[in-house]
Amino acid sequence: MSRGLGRVQRCFAEAFEGQPSRRFTVEELAKLAFPGETIQRKHKEAVRRALKRLEPELGLQKYRAGLLRVSGWRHVIGRKNF
Repeated sequence: MSRGLGRVQRCFAEAFEGQPSRRFTVEELAKLAFPGETIQRKHKEAVRRALKRLEPELGLQKYRAGLLRVSGWRHVIGRKNF
């Protein structure tokens, strides 16, 4: 039996419902979930775990994208069919 959404998942659900057409990177979501902390690998992994449960529930889609002025690829998460 599930206890419902956790703190990090609720934070992400509010962010995606508040800005449905916005696409977030893992780093941006980590900054939302852990304000005032230096974002480390453990924070990014917590974001990925939280998103794994929220993806089917909120209709999220994850893909790799090249961003301007940023080297390499980043995972971008947004709603499907936006």
